[in-house]
Amino acid sequence: MKYISPFLFAILMLGTLFSCQQDQSSQATEEEEVDLKAALQGTWQTFQINVAVNSADGLDTFRTESLTEALWKDVFNMEPPVWYFQPDQKFRRVHRNLNGGIVDQSRGMWNTFGDTLVLIEPEATYQYLVKVGEGRAAFRTFLDWDADGESDDEYQGLQRQISIGVEEE
Repeated sequence: MKYISPFLFAILMLGTLFSCQQDQSSQATEEEEVDLKAALQGTWQTFQINVAVNSADGLDTFRTESLTEALWKDVFNMEPPVWYFQPDQKFRRVHRNLNGGIVDQSRGMWNTFGDTLVLIEPEATYQYLVKVGEGRAAFRTFLDWDADGESDDEYQGLQRQISIGVEEE
């Protein structure tokens, strides 16, 4: 019965190892090559917000808050916010009541830089690290959720794309 020499076995194992690594690196490259500007164009609805709120007194304690679709409807009598990202890089974020009336909205310009979304409103500028894929997006940033004067609260907004177009005003 023939057997494989240790030298030939080592070469086969190295070849297998390199081919597996190459497949993993090509998958990582595909994920990195998402054109965020093209992916975000359209209409997105927030379906959950998670915030880790750090303490106002500088201690290591914190609390977490989560806003879900059910809370928006049952507690606030509102629909979850909807974002409209237009191709001309204008955006709107609209909060509606359960009857469809606009309760609050903000407007501004948007742009992307790599995996970062920048929203420029008349009174503020926001930056979010964005992961997008399969009709979903996660917006992450640090902000002052608890109004203690420190942007130390970790925010994550989870969105789902509800249209590739934007609603006309």
